[in-house]
Amino acid sequence: MSFDYHAVSGDYQYQALHSGHPMQRFWHGGKLTMIDRLICPHLNSDSRLLEIGCGAGNLLLRASVRGSFPVALDLSLQALSFVRSRLTEAVSSEEAPRGFASTQAIGEQLPLADGSFDCVLLSEVIEHLEAPQISIQEAARVLRPGGRLLVTTPNYRSLWPLMEWAVDHLNMAPKMGGEQHISRFHPANLRLLLTELGLGIEYFGTIYNLSPFLSLVFPESAKRQLARELHSRSLLGMILVAVAVKL
Repeated sequence: MSFDYHAVSGDYQYQALHSGHPMQRFWHGGKLTMIDRLICPHLNSDSRLLEIGCGAGNLLLRASVRGSFPVALDLSLQALSFVRSRLTEAVSSEEAPRGFASTQAIGEQLPLADGSFDCVLLSEVIEHLEAPQISIQEAARVLRPGGRLLVTTPNYRSLWPLMEWAVDHLNMAPKMGGEQHISRFHPANLRLLLTELGLGIEYFGTIYNLSPFLSLVFPESAKRQLARELHSRSLLGMILVAVAVKL
């Protein structure tokens, strides 16, 4: 692993969501909309959920419905420290999870029991891995039968390569092309990877086709466009989104 993930601030995604460039704020906020639409309706007060590569924990906190038990997993101790502070605050809120846990680990070797989670989030992680199929297989292992795995990753059959180039050259994020992103996905090979591991596809589509660009001038229109992108399951957006079910 050549990129130093410990050098990335533990609150990076949180700051991008709340105080980043307008397109960054929309980009990270759109992922919360994705969680609301695709994951939260399937969770309840007994749900155990895991985020692999949780970063600042934006998605994990969004999916932590009342009474659920979220588990944060990341390689970065800075990220885990930040997520623990957020989860500690969350358990004292009105819509509190019943508790939480965190662990430093990598997706290829999860220190977790078989069939122990109702939902696993694996968002924009697999493009960082030399053998992404191992992490997806591990995620499937810790899911109970009928549990859901959310996978997102850049779509290299879209405008994503241009976006990646622009973000890298404008220094808007830690460098991605050639450093962080070492495995490339498009609709066909991501779908094939999931089905070859014995997972059923419940949802397959993309987000961030026109919506990020609209966010620069028409923020409300961008939100409506994002909702249409989620509904249409188009394959043209810059981020692939799959929800797979363990059969």
